[in-house]
Amino acid sequence: MAAAVRLENVRYRYPGSAWVLRNIDFGLDVGEYAVVFGANGSGKSSFAYLLAGLIPHFFGGTLQGDVRVDGLNTRECAMGDLFPRVGLVLQNPDAQLFSSTVADELAFGLESLGFPARQIEGRIPAMAESLGIEHLLDRAPETLSGGEQRLVAIASVLVMEPPLLVLDEPFANLDWTFARRVRSLLADLHRRGKTVIVIEHRAGEFLQDATRLTVFDNGRCSPIGPGVSFRHILEERRLTPTYPPLSFPAVDETAAPVLSIAHLDFSIEKKKILEDVSFALRTGEVVALVGKNGAGKSTLVRHLIGLLKPLRGDVRLHGRSIRGQAPSDLAHSIGVCFQNPNDQFFKTTVRDELAVGLHRRGATAVDPIGELCRRFRLSGLLDRSPYRLSEGEKKQVAIAAVLAMGPEVLVLDEPTVGQDAAGKDALAAWIGELAGQGVAVLLATHDLDFAAACAARWVLLDGGRVRGDGSAADITRLMDPGSPESAAPVPGGNLFASRPARSSLNPLTRLVLLFAGVGAVLASHSTGALAAEAAVVSILLLLSGRERKVRSLRLMGPMVALVFVLGVVFFDIETTLQLVMRVFSLLGISAVCFASLTPEEVGAALAGLKVPPGPAFMLTAGLRYVPLIEQRVRSIRDAQQARGIDLQPRLTNIGNWMALLLPLLVQCFLLADELALAMEARGFSGKRRTSRRPARWRFLDGAVMTAALCALAVLVCWERG
Repeated sequence: MAAAVRLENVRYRYPGSAWVLRNIDFGLDVGEYAVVFGANGSGKSSFAYLLAGLIPHFFGGTLQGDVRVDGLNTRECAMGDLFPRVGLVLQNPDAQLFSSTVADELAFGLESLGFPARQIEGRIPAMAESLGIEHLLDRAPETLSGGEQRLVAIASVLVMEPPLLVLDEPFANLDWTFARRVRSLLADLHRRGKTVIVIEHRAGEFLQDATRLTVFDNGRCSPIGPGVSFRHILEERRLTPTYPPLSFPAVDETAAPVLSIAHLDFSIEKKKILEDVSFALRTGEVVALVGKNGAGKSTLVRHLIGLLKPLRGDVRLHGRSIRGQAPSDLAHSIGVCFQNPNDQFFKTTVRDELAVGLHRRGATAVDPIGELCRRFRLSGLLDRSPYRLSEGEKKQVAIAAVLAMGPEVLVLDEPTVGQDAAGKDALAAWIGELAGQGVAVLLATHDLDFAAACAARWVLLDGGRVRGDGSAADITRLMDPGSPESAAPVPGGNLFASRPARSSLNPLTRLVLLFAGVGAVLASHSTGALAAEAAVVSILLLLSGRERKVRSLRLMGPMVALVFVLGVVFFDIETTLQLVMRVFSLLGISAVCFASLTPEEVGAALAGLKVPPGPAFMLTAGLRYVPLIEQRVRSIRDAQQARGIDLQPRLTNIGNWMALLLPLLVQCFLLADELALAMEARGFSGKRRTSRRPARWRFLDGAVMTAALCALAVLVCWERG
């Protein structure tokens, strides 16, 4: 049988690092289904990058040995030659999704392969139906829940039908229904002759479909062939959790709850996200919050610390409403760890991250840090940057940093994502000890094995409502084993359900309009002309959609206010008014021209003009970068408040706001790196790119461009007298 993958004596190290892959010998024939397990930091993700050609072409570093995929030497061939042969699903879906809508995400890889528009439009709905995500096609990826993002990332690769599929933790964040669907789809692809490699921490039913197991340990791999029990091998090597029997202290049902949620309602743009949600946690109780992807679990978590305000109902801490209390004040009593650990870091070392929480609760740093390090295996990481750890290590540091504050209530959102077996065992044991110390714990999770090991009581959230509240056995019987349902959107970073409607004008026409508008504002010197231009811009903003108006006001308001304050301080009133009107008009024109313009439209227009891929990449990547940064800013702000950082708009908090610059700058660099990695992994730099919606010139475009340029010429002549 032909070889799909062959690695011979392969060694690799990233620039400036030690060897992360050591003497790897690995072979996989066409049509095989391999699963790869290993502890955090053992080299599994580097192995995936190696197969996709990202090592060495994207990451650089030192690569020794021979790597062949479908007969091609990955070191000698270009990424464009490997892309049609290898489909890679990255470990972090945030790093892989960057298009305007889910449909555009599914189209992106097909465009890179040069598919004509008609075939692209035919494949998208078929792929979405196979994974049950048809209802998400018009949604913006950043508005999806973590599990929904994972499904979209998988679909964006499967839709290309590559002969070799490499999936890094595809079952993380998925509920039980979607996990079954992904398992069935991968098994079907295997039966149809595709070669499949799944890298995982979770041992699930998919192990029964695999033909080969490979175990990574400290950069070395041990291939294990068929004919043995893969689950038994994983248990022997301690690569699956060995949870002890559940033995938490009995909870006094008559005691007053430490945290209670009463009749909570929450909506976004008249769509119900949470409806009449009620339950309570008592001292020393561990409760698992379970439910399908998009059921509203993460939205509920944000209510518990005051980051979101309910339309109706209340959250009470020791019987007192949390309304009016700042999230930073609540953080001392309610510790929350969100899904993305990167958002919660703001120090340069792991040691300093842990010390922040200890300082806020008034503890001495030495002994508690030692205890946290023993529990979460952090001793060797204390002097490293938290941003440079593996995803599992980052999660451990984020949880430990929250625990360092000594909260009465601990809320963990998907705590096992990215965690290896040892990390899950340690976390389960620590939760048991915390419960024994009287801490109430709420686990929002899709990992039902972990939930069963930690919590005697489960709360089932379904479609934003509490469908069940009882024992694990009772709730398991309530869970619908059928196909996934359409779920309510969960506000991740963006609170809007979709992106603005696409423009009717060619993108280049809008660029000309922007040029003409900016030129007119800069050419105007009289107060009357500036006032007229500001009035025109105001009318255009009022005529735009509600979402564009809200976005424009959020972005323009602070800038205009700052210019007014500075003008009053340094200039006379007339000059100040001119400055304010000029800045307002410039920002407003930009909003009108670009608010409904998507990166896909700009890319299609540039392709139509035969712009080389390099400049086109820079322009479109920049447009994709802006909304992602906007999302990250909100996520960082929320996560920092959950760490006890006071970010209320007061002069005394200027230092805290300035402290946000470090995580924001780090996130900007990381996001830029992730965006470049994702676009390269999905073939953007290829020379065969087509467009799902090619940009076309119409008579209206010519008329609008001519009118704009003529108006600019007239204004310039009039101003010159």
